[in-house]
Amino acid sequence: MMKKYLILILFSSISTFCFSDDHLTYRTATGEVLQCNLNDGKDADDVMRMVKNDWYDLDYPVQYEGWVLTPTLFASTDGGYDLFWAGFTLNNSDMGASLDWFNNNASKVFAKWQNLVSCASWSQWDIFEARRPAIDLVEGDNNFWAFHSCNFKEGKGVSDLRDNDKQWNKFLDNLGHKGGVWRWWAGGGSDTQNSTDYYVNISFPSMKEYGDYRDARMQAMMNGSMPEQIANCQTPRVYSANNIKTFAN
Repeated sequence: MMKKYLILILFSSISTFCFSDDHLTYRTATGEVLQCNLNDGKDADDVMRMVKNDWYDLDYPVQYEGWVLTPTLFASTDGGYDLFWAGFTLNNSDMGASLDWFNNNASKVFAKWQNLVSCASWSQWDIFEARRPAIDLVEGDNNFWAFHSCNFKEGKGVSDLRDNDKQWNKFLDNLGHKGGVWRWWAGGGSDTQNSTDYYVNISFPSMKEYGDYRDARMQAMMNGSMPEQIANCQTPRVYSANNIKTFAN
């Protein structure tokens, strides 16, 4: 068992972005990430109890969604962080408003947070939804998120994403994949020594569906039906994602 926990707090912003030439519509987001270690004598259950009560009851001026993530598949070189908290709001302005409000109104809750964890970094991320989940989120749902770090291949870039997304969405449609796909782009506060172009997060309702996806990729590689890969992506880190709060609450 890993001794440290990563708390990822992502208050992100979801908006709609449409390319007029082919009517391909994306939702975008902005996030902020805190990476933390559990304090001595504290565990993940302590964090879950706090966020389900004290954090849940905070009356933010904007709607957002909250998650707790714990690692399922990971490596010893991943930094020693192994618990995430993630949330979503409407846009960058709302994220700023939520932070201003939190700084002015949530000092008691933040003190409880600091009693449980010590945070090592605070960074922002731009998030781009390449595939919308087929199943509506219900508060309290659990699923799995697979994160890949990716770099564009030589001669490829952002302008190639639209057409490539169409190929991969068709591939996932044929699998009956019900989860979503998001790209995360590093923003303010992120590691300047990290040369990754972006990260891909794919959600799965279960580890079986994750396994089905991996089997389908292997089969497609062997029979030559794999969609074009415009980026080199590392093997994923997989996290169990537990929803705490939805937009409606």
